[in-house]
Formats: sequence, structure tokens, C-alpha cells
Amino acid sequence: MKRLFVYALVLLTLTSCARQSVESEARWPSVSVIDSSGAEINTDDLLTGNTLVVSLWSTWCVPCRRELPQLQEFAAKHNDVSVVAVNLGDKLDSVAAYAQEIGLTMPVVIDTEGRISSALGVTSVPSTLMINSHGKVIATHVGEITAEELAVLVETSN
Repeated sequence: MKRLFVYALVLLTLTSCARQSVESEARWPSVSVIDSSGAEINTDDLLTGNTLVVSLWSTWCVPCRRELPQLQEFAAKHNDVSVVAVNLGDKLDSVAAYAQEIGLTMPVVIDTEGRISSALGVTSVPSTLMINSHGKVIATHVGEITAEELAVLVETSN
């Protein structure tokens, strides 16, 4: 019984909020979603030729709430990188209210059907992904990330 508990603890430690940076075969999907104003957009429009940083988050996620202002800070200082916040499953009014409350100026989209997260292979929030100009995922960070850590991830992934 003790051995089973130890294995479970190790597995939990390795899979929950682990910080990692790995290259994958995942690609940025081309799907229609809504932004925080309720307008329908295509995710292709978010690929601007720059590296795209994608933060997947939810309003109920406490680490996400700490992380989003950090990502906004990063976006304000790095005009050569595009940053988008992809909300997973919250209602439009709660996403819009939270984005306004913390002053997000980066694009905020709502993945109500999980098409973006499924295509990217994301199963937990917060998760931050780096997408190259061709739509390929070049790095993934699972768990909370600071503006400084994101700057290092961007620098080492390009």
C-alpha cells in the first residue's frame, strides 16, 4: 500500500503543473472562435508572421489569474512577438469582464468547444505555447509562467 502511495505521489508530481519546454508536432488550428467582444474571428488571423505566444487559461484558475497580467506585461514590452489569451470554456460575459478588470489589451479569444486546446494537445491550464510563423508549436510550458520566464522561453525557442 505504501509503495502504491509513493507511485501515485510521483505520478502526480510529474504531471501536475510541471514546467516544461518541448517541441511537438502540434499545429495552430484554423478554426472560427469568438473574441472577448463577441465578434467571430478565424484563428488564422492571429498568425501575423511573428512568433505567436498562446496562453490557455480559464477564469476559475488561480494560477491563470496571476499569470495573465504577466503576459500582458510581456506583450507590452515585446512588439516583435504576438500574444493571445485563449480562454477555455468560460462564458463570454465573464471573460470580457475579467479581461477588462485586469486591463488586457492583447487579443482574447474564447475556445468554447475546445477546438484550439484539442488541436494543440493542451489538457491543463495554465499552458503557454510558442507558435512559429508557419503555425507549428515550437515550445510548450505547462503551469504558471512569469514575464521574465516567458522572455527566456521566447529567446531560447527562436
